Amino acid sequence: MQELARRGVRADQLAGGLNWRYVNFRGADKPDAALFAQLKSIPSIVELSLAGVQFTAADLANLSSSKNLKTLNLSNSSVTDDALAAVAKLENLESLNLFSTAVTDAGLAHLADLKNLRRLYLFETKVTDAGVDRLSEASPELRIDRGWDKNPPPAPVAAAKPEEKKPEAPPAPKPEEKKPAPPKPEEKKPEPPPAPKPEEKKDAPKPAAPATPSPQPPAPAPAPEKPAQPKAA
Repeated sequence: MQELARRGVRADQLAGGLNWRYVNFRGADKPDAALFAQLKSIPSIVELSLAGVQFTAADLANLSSSKNLKTLNLSNSSVTDDALAAVAKLENLESLNLFSTAVTDAGLAHLADLKNLRRLYLFETKVTDAGVDRLSEASPELRIDRGWDKNPPPAPVAAAKPEEKKPEAPPAPKPEEKKPAPPKPEEKKPEPPPAPKPEEKKDAPKPAAPATPSPQPPAPAPAPEKPAQPKAA
């Protein structure tokens, strides 16, 4: 592991407490046979990326002891049909990426015995429809992706037949509804006698105003006295 790290190879622990490893050669400094030989000492590799890396069939043969390897990325690499013979020994391999490589139908034949392989990427390779069909027959559970222009179109979905309408059973006779009994006339309760009205208070008689004395006619003036007549001599 230290030699891989010293040469620029990334080797990460996938989970705490586990020795599973993810190894990526992308940053490796001029990978050679000695560097690839280091793969023999790391049987715990679960994911390996050799994308864009140049190697030989002998270099890839160092993976034969990687029994735990599940994901292998060989896209844009120098992998050949003969090099895939070493991949055929990876019995637990589940995913293989061969995008933009020179692999042909001869290389696909090496993969027919990988019973756990579930995903295979073949974009921009030299495989033919016949070679893909043979591999699909040998591994019916394998999903092969060849790119949007190569993948077969999805099978047309058959139109669902309209369901035949079964004759509806005649509705069950409804039970006769019981008519509600007419309401009983309400009994008139005797009205209570009216409450006695409070006696009206009569106003006390007002005292009579004192009678105004009627004006008395003025007393007649006394008659003038007659002058005394002289007595006869």
